Amino acid sequence: MRLTLLVSRRFFKFILRDKRLLILMLFVPVLLALVIGYGFGGEINHVDVEIVNLDDTAITDPYTNATISFSETIISWLDQNTSKVDIQVVDASSALDWNDTKQRVLDKEAAGAIFFPSAFTVNLALSFIPGSNQSTYIETFIDNSNPQVGGAIVQALREAFEETLGDHAGIQIMNNFAYGEDLTQLQYMAPSILPFAVFFLSSLLSIITLINERKTGTLDRLLLSPYHKINIILGYILSLSVVALVQSSILLTFVIFVFNVSIVGGIGSYFAVYFMLLLTSWSAMGLGILLSTLAKTELQAVQFVPIVTFPSLLLSGILWPLETLPVWLRPISYLIPLTYSANYLRTVMIEGAGFLVLSWDVLALILFAVFMIILSGFTLKHKE
Repeated sequence: MRLTLLVSRRFFKFILRDKRLLILMLFVPVLLALVIGYGFGGEINHVDVEIVNLDDTAITDPYTNATISFSETIISWLDQNTSKVDIQVVDASSALDWNDTKQRVLDKEAAGAIFFPSAFTVNLALSFIPGSNQSTYIETFIDNSNPQVGGAIVQALREAFEETLGDHAGIQIMNNFAYGEDLTQLQYMAPSILPFAVFFLSSLLSIITLINERKTGTLDRLLLSPYHKINIILGYILSLSVVALVQSSILLTFVIFVFNVSIVGGIGSYFAVYFMLLLTSWSAMGLGILLSTLAKTELQAVQFVPIVTFPSLLLSGILWPLETLPVWLRPISYLIPLTYSANYLRTVMIEGAGFLVLSWDVLALILFAVFMIILSGFTLKHKE
């Protein structure tokens, strides 16, 4: 019992002497609690939706003599009574305008579109007559690459029907999808979980490697050599990149062949996935090397891992869309590399965009990796 108390007292003395470690131990739980509290449980709002209304008919209310257009009533409700969607009514005159609107959804200029056909109001009014077989329809065209965003559009439309028309079966909703038709939860999550796994493993491995190299004295000998520090860092990144490619191959093999997650597109899409996972690993390695240079002890370095990984998991759009985050918190998301990795891989794996070498996601990751490497060059020093 005495030995147990002595070991425990020695440990607490060690923590109290290491002020940086003590601050990290107290700061990390507070940070995680704040991120979870503000980042979790939000609702998707203000989804951009375009409406094409070709309904050119109206009816007269026999009790009030007011002219009623059911399509205008539904559109007005969507505009004034829900925050889920932000609607824009297209100046349309024919079905060609509907085709143009669908193309804008395909081009990611809108998250969805709603189409009211000609004579919508009259056909719906005829369906109210007892014994009538008349019916009408509303057509939607939704970008379902993010099912939660697509679901918000459908839910807003159903709420509009219930509030304006009540429980009426005379309307058929014809849902069509630009991307992500029949998308399962696993297929949606895979493009974001893959880069997170690579990011976590690469950052952890780079931290452990640098700590071990410094502990054995190898890093200090390299820093005393005539080689530039950036060259030393790039040497570590090159060797760790081989490990990252092996890990990526293992992850992809399990995702594709064990869990039956498909990648839309040809061989270019597979190259694109590898390309993005490699860029993600470089970003993680640069960050891991930087954190290992800032830590004075092994325990301090390990404490940095949850500070990096948990906000990356919760604020990068991996678990829930960025649209659910508070507006003031979203700028932080755009400082996290995984935000760009997940977005790029969803574009490739779900939408079949192919090998996109030039994109904002690629540029953001390259800039982040270069910045981390340069910053590591300034902070990497040998022990006196």
